Amino acid sequence: MKKSVKRTPKIALTIDVEQDAPPFLGTWQGMAEGLPLLLRTLDKYDVQATFFVTGFAAEKFPQLVANISQGHEVSCHGYEHERFDMLVAEEQKKRIEKATEILRKLTGKKPPGFRSPNFKLGTETLAILEEMGYLYDASRASYKPGGRRSRSSLVEIPNTLPSSFLRIHPWLSQTVLRFCLSFLPVVVLDYHPWELIRMSGIRFDLRFSTGERALRRLDNTIHFLRGTGTEFVTMEQVARLKLADM
Repeated sequence: MKKSVKRTPKIALTIDVEQDAPPFLGTWQGMAEGLPLLLRTLDKYDVQATFFVTGFAAEKFPQLVANISQGHEVSCHGYEHERFDMLVAEEQKKRIEKATEILRKLTGKKPPGFRSPNFKLGTETLAILEEMGYLYDASRASYKPGGRRSRSSLVEIPNTLPSSFLRIHPWLSQTVLRFCLSFLPVVVLDYHPWELIRMSGIRFDLRFSTGERALRRLDNTIHFLRGTGTEFVTMEQVARLKLADM
């Protein structure tokens, strides 16, 4: 009788690196103060993550982004956190090319993946990414309506849960994570450095439990996942595993 192989649960932790809570704020506390806290937490648990970085953030904080690339995947998040579904194809291409080149120069490697800000793709975005040689697209959220607008050879890796999920009480987030990990081949989590800064004056879902509480809960969640034997993988690794299974 053939023995069944126990599947190792996998988590892809993704970090969107941008200005604070766009488009509501134009400050950069998340980059200046939140990102170092986040990197220390990842180092504490030896977690490799995927950072979707805007070209503008990379221009303002080049050393931070270069440091990220030493231990994590750096992929593209547009140039200014623009809505690609509101841009003509020529402008989309111009901005993606600009951000791609900025990230390539800083990290020494072309970004393998792309996540459109607000999970909003334009009708031409995937074709542009395909033409530019991108490996995967992470611009769809499983909890939002709608799917791809066009056929593409890019590997699609949807986001499983919204970033605010990691700020809810651990007894609830860990229960949901156990459920997701038992059924999904990989769970993709989204987060932002600005969530580690106390936010105010913006939408409730963007400001509740931000700051020190968010940091404690993130640490608690990663500690929990490490205790379950969950494997942390980058989005590039997920994409290549998907290609190998095709």
